[in-house]
Amino acid sequence: MKQKDLLILAAGLLIGAGFAIFIYWVYDLSSMDGEIPDVLQGVNLPESAAIGFPAPDFELNDIAGKTFRLRDLRGKIVIINFWATWCEPCKFEMPVFEDLFSKSQNQVQILAVNFDEPRPKVQEFVEEFQLSFPVLLDPGGAVQKLYRVLGYPTTFILNEEGIVRYHHIGLISKEQLYQYLSSMGVNE
Repeated sequence: MKQKDLLILAAGLLIGAGFAIFIYWVYDLSSMDGEIPDVLQGVNLPESAAIGFPAPDFELNDIAGKTFRLRDLRGKIVIINFWATWCEPCKFEMPVFEDLFSKSQNQVQILAVNFDEPRPKVQEFVEEFQLSFPVLLDPGGAVQKLYRVLGYPTTFILNEEGIVRYHHIGLISKEQLYQYLSSMGVNE
């Protein structure tokens, strides 16, 4: 093997190891059940939706113009799903969320936050999927920036006190969703 090939292999291994450590760290933080790690004690973190910390408050209107404030939902488990009409995985999730909402709306509130798409396009999507939970418009994506959403779908699950318990990036299956909720005392 040439020295150049060995250097490329070593660089690849280092990058892979760094990525693995990062993933381990992310998943390790998500299993803390709201505990703040010692390394973060006393650190003034910027407002964002970090696991174990209060979710940033926001106020958005749904497609009918009704205003929803996150702080008004204390006392319920809140699922915040960031999505777009063109997102194929989002289309698979919506029936799962609708089924959950129809069964558990006294205990669980779902807020589907759409990114900066025209109201008529979002309305058409809501009608196609027969959604009964609040679908919120986020003009300019200010709330998605606040929550540091990088892709669709992205889901945050908050406990009754508004603390972020789970942050799920990508398609969430019914099994995954109910596993998260079961750990918070919600049964199917």
